[in-house]
Amino acid sequence: MSRIEDTFAKLADSGQKAFMPFITACDPSVETTVEIVVALEAAGADIVELGVAYSDPLADGPVIQDSYHRVLSAGGTVADFFRTVREIRKRSQIPIAAMVTYTIVWKVSPEEFVEKASQAGVDALIVPDLPPEEAQRLVEAAGEKGLGVIFLAAPTTTPERIKKIVAVSAPFIYYVSVVGTTGARDALPRELAGGVAAAKALTDKPVVVGFGVSSPETAAAVAKIADGVIVGSAIVRVITENASKSPKEIAAAVADFARPIAEAVKA
Repeated sequence: MSRIEDTFAKLADSGQKAFMPFITACDPSVETTVEIVVALEAAGADIVELGVAYSDPLADGPVIQDSYHRVLSAGGTVADFFRTVREIRKRSQIPIAAMVTYTIVWKVSPEEFVEKASQAGVDALIVPDLPPEEAQRLVEAAGEKGLGVIFLAAPTTTPERIKKIVAVSAPFIYYVSVVGTTGARDALPRELAGGVAAAKALTDKPVVVGFGVSSPETAAAVAKIADGVIVGSAIVRVITENASKSPKEIAAAVADFARPIAEAVKA
């Protein structure tokens, strides 16, 4: 978790915001994911969110759902996810947050999953389907290994519940920009700024916004109100469109797409 905390501290010192791309691990291969992460870091990514493929990703739209399906259809496993992180760590120390359903964590056991994540080099877990009221076991297990557990707040989240979320979410809060699933959008809701401001008023932890951000323009708008910007579906779509190419060619295409978004976030 300290890698993420250090990143936000350095960015804050320079008056910048975090660019946090999401990609699905092992799509279309372990080697490709490693190349993409290295290329994203060179293109300006500060933190990378890696999705652990799951058969029923309720919070995700069709682009990310399809990427999960490809990984699972090719025989991808949780062990492959951890192997991917270990391979990334041979070439990069960029902070990594794993987006994972609690179904997978529970099946392995929270303690064992955290142990394997820590050994591989994961810095935090984003668990979108785990309520904070039921998270004590995972939060404690993660804390013992120095990992964060990140929870989601949404425009429909009540102030009372946001207080519960910010109390346990670490090292940042993931604020969902829209009601619905992930997916690129041309514009974000007008009320987003007020929602983010309300969350930030309750915590000193960074508040990062995801869902719907897909262009330099929307990323720049979000960076004005939040501490970080997550871009997922738009990047996964680039990977999908270039899937027949070599790992380095896919990574180059992703970097070309992500670089102007990173520059917009920094600006």
